Amino acid sequence: MSNLSELLPAGSSVKSADFVAQGTLASGLAVGLRSDGKVEAIGVASGTVGTPAVFLQSNVYDVKSTFDSYNNVVIVVYRRVSTGHGFAVIGAVSGTAISFGTPITFTTNTPTSLAVTYDSASYKVVIAYRDTSNNNYGTAIVGNVSGTPASNISFGSAVVYESASTQQTTASFDSTNNKVVIAYKDDANSNQGTAIVGTVSSTSISFGSAVVFETSNSEYFSACYDSVNGKTVIAYVDSGNDPSGGAVVGTISGTSISFGSPVHFGSSSMTYTSATYDVTNEKVVIAYADGTNTSGRAIVGTVSGTSISFGSPAVFEAASSSWVASAYEPTQGYHAIAYTATNGKIVEGRVSGTSISFVTAAEFVGNSTTNNTVTYDATNKKIAIAYRDAGNSNYGTGVVYSQSTTNVTSFVGITDQAISSAATGKVVCKGGAITNTGLLPLAETFGSKVVFEAAISNQRSSAFDSANNKIVIAYQDSGNSNYGTAIVGTVSGNSITFGTPAVFASHSMQYSSTVYDPDTQKIIISYRNSTSGSSGLAVVGTVSGTSISFGTAVEYAASSVFIQEAVYDTANNKVVITYDDVTQNATRSIVGTVSGTSISFGTAVSVNSNRGSDVSAAYDSANGKIVVAYKESSRGKARVGTVSGTSISFGGETNFSSGNLFWPTVVYDVQNEKTLIAFRDSDNSDYGTAVVGTVSGTSISFGSATVFNTGITQSIQGTYDSTNNVVALSYADNPNSNQGTAINGTISGTSVSFGSATVFNTTDTSGDPGAVISYDTNAKKLVYAFTDSGNSNYGTAIVGNLSNALTPNTAYFVQDDGTISTSSTSTKAGTALSTTSLLLTG
Repeated sequence: MSNLSELLPAGSSVKSADFVAQGTLASGLAVGLRSDGKVEAIGVASGTVGTPAVFLQSNVYDVKSTFDSYNNVVIVVYRRVSTGHGFAVIGAVSGTAISFGTPITFTTNTPTSLAVTYDSASYKVVIAYRDTSNNNYGTAIVGNVSGTPASNISFGSAVVYESASTQQTTASFDSTNNKVVIAYKDDANSNQGTAIVGTVSSTSISFGSAVVFETSNSEYFSACYDSVNGKTVIAYVDSGNDPSGGAVVGTISGTSISFGSPVHFGSSSMTYTSATYDVTNEKVVIAYADGTNTSGRAIVGTVSGTSISFGSPAVFEAASSSWVASAYEPTQGYHAIAYTATNGKIVEGRVSGTSISFVTAAEFVGNSTTNNTVTYDATNKKIAIAYRDAGNSNYGTGVVYSQSTTNVTSFVGITDQAISSAATGKVVCKGGAITNTGLLPLAETFGSKVVFEAAISNQRSSAFDSANNKIVIAYQDSGNSNYGTAIVGTVSGNSITFGTPAVFASHSMQYSSTVYDPDTQKIIISYRNSTSGSSGLAVVGTVSGTSISFGTAVEYAASSVFIQEAVYDTANNKVVITYDDVTQNATRSIVGTVSGTSISFGTAVSVNSNRGSDVSAAYDSANGKIVVAYKESSRGKARVGTVSGTSISFGGETNFSSGNLFWPTVVYDVQNEKTLIAFRDSDNSDYGTAVVGTVSGTSISFGSATVFNTGITQSIQGTYDSTNNVVALSYADNPNSNQGTAINGTISGTSVSFGSATVFNTTDTSGDPGAVISYDTNAKKLVYAFTDSGNSNYGTAIVGNLSNALTPNTAYFVQDDGTISTSSTSTKAGTALSTTSLLLTG
């Protein structure tokens, strides 16, 4: 017996019941049973915030906090602006509220750059700061909490650990060595990142020698302790270089600390780093404000020896963020990140592998905040947030955050049809089997990378030959005088093999575009002759087995051709090449007719009256039109072309982007009869953005723009996956070291929604023109071709499999957000009987 479906007797595979829907429910959706008998979607509700409590009715600054695990209280330290003195106050959490005692002065000098940590070995609080009343020296003081309940803090004498100006102080506690680690910017030593080890004895602290961990100008330090590896991890912004994020791993020995080499992550213009340690997943999470991409982001780090490696950053806030602070909640396994994005917000992030995902953020106050600080109260299992309330005279304020909740434990089954809100519909319940192709979201997996040219291979393009079931890749072969070269690939499973390269242009070639003519069963490659006048040429190729041969190239433009794209008009059996013509100072288009192994052309016409760069095009088969997109005067514009005989005419011009953009790529969705244009939107932080266009007659209109990547997005390419009916995009993700990334979009009406992005190449994949994609309709696979910077920029291909198929005989679980996956949770959905059928656990 090889399949669980054999266990089910005939006619007993479905066990369903009628339920009234609370809210509109899609088919194939995990639902929970409510107390009123209705069913609702499984999901996560945002966390709850208690009532704010003021700890000082006066302007405060440099607010920081820690948790005293012996006295079970939160300690908040701050500087009172009116007096300049440093204070500490005890906060007691009860339920969803926090109450504060009387503030206690720890210094009558003026402290800035405050940091605080708790020494659980000596049961003491350690405050580090920059003493502006004493030459800005780095200073520390030890506090002892007393009283039942805790109500007082007494302090020892202040101790100078750096007799020079310091800034950007952070502190953490190494519970293996029972030492305090203070990191800071050493102003007197070229602003280098520096750390020192402190040993608490009674209410005093002594220090070893300071150690430099970053030789360039550094700031925004945040430290945490990796208790599994026994290491201190310091995150910071390396302002002297990129400026990007940096992290180092420190090892304490006696009263000293040594560091591995700095590791960089993220993009430039970072601020407000906050590092926490996830003891459950044994990972470091660094949250930060990404100024380049005007967003809040977090990244997962893995410590190994004296180094740390990182996954890809994830966005927790798509808007400009500041005052980022975080803490880890181990009982529920989430990182609580507080930040300011117009108002004070907090979001939960959960780590899986080297990634982190987030639920919807909650506001902890309905106005702007600064100086946010977050502490986990391990006794009450609550998150305490302290902050400077800009909406209330900058008073020092605290509030309690309680974990977001999910109704996953009420899981009763999966909808067997779409059900409108308040309507009745069928739900396959536990014990029944549901068959639905939408039980899992589409996800892409990749085979191994395959080199098709052991030389730099830029100026790529590709197409699928459906008569021979082959992928043809055209490229510039730098190992052979930059000659135009093509190669035939055969997809088998999740891999691809290649034949022998064939030269189609015995001169330097640029800007290739490859298209397949299904009527003559030929490959047409258009390109620029970079050796002679930059003329535009096209050549016809014939695939035979794993080889391709070419006819004689034909000139379609005499000079100064730049970016161009060829598409095939199946209604008129014509090739249409649209190109950037510098000589004519216009975007031009020309119609070609294939005959045998040659191609002839009509007369070129201007698409627009001004030169348009970054040209892209696609064929709308429902309307029999050519959609051309280009950048003109820094705006994205599109026109609709109509082929008649050997000529083409265009309708009016429509803006699809009101601001500057780069790399528009046009893809036609056959099922939805829509055209998608994806581009880098320079007026929106260079985010990857897409719009959906609808052709009517000789014009095109667009829906609202949708962001698919909240980071600088480069080298966008795309194609249409006709099996899954999605637009497949590739791009180089600049904040993530320009890694080659794939994402798919589903069009509905005049909008598009995107799935999760997947990295297919971990090194820089921005080489011109990025990773070009073709869809093999026979193998039902996507083929990406790119230059692999991690392997001498060799021409490389990889096969992508986009699927939402279940794996037979595999257990699936309901996640907190209602999705179904193989990630184990306490709520089992069932076991797959086939690629589309799931036997629900009874």
